[in-house]
Amino acid sequence: MGYAGWLILGVVLLVIEIVTPTFFYLWFSIGFFAAALAAILGANLGTQIAVFSVVSALLVLFTRPIAKRLTTRSPRKLFIEEIKGSTGVVTEDVNASTGTGRVKVRGEEWRAYPLENKEVIPKGSSIVVERVEGNIIYVRPLEESNEQEV
Repeated sequence: MGYAGWLILGVVLLVIEIVTPTFFYLWFSIGFFAAALAAILGANLGTQIAVFSVVSALLVLFTRPIAKRLTTRSPRKLFIEEIKGSTGVVTEDVNASTGTGRVKVRGEEWRAYPLENKEVIPKGSSIVVERVEGNIIYVRPLEESNEQEV
């Protein structure tokens, strides 16, 4: 097989890799490109097949576990939009002046700031999440939120 055949096979597998989320066909695509390079350099068919096999096998053995670990998704992700409007409990005083405070919302612990800058929300108080910015949530006491809605 000439270098063109190896290149075509490499491109086909590269396209398959792009349209599937497996991160598996890439290694064989690279193996095909290596075999094409061997063909361009004048290697015989047996050497080309050996180059394809060795390069593909080494890539699968040594890089697939790393790639799999990097692309594996956690079982459940908490989406930011999901917690807006949720209620929770203050686990550490939320104090704007000291910049400290933690709350528990939907079973997750978050760094929190009060919505009003001069406000302190004591530990054990019920809160409602008003805004999320990065890994910090801005909260308001639950009683205050209910008064505004009425």
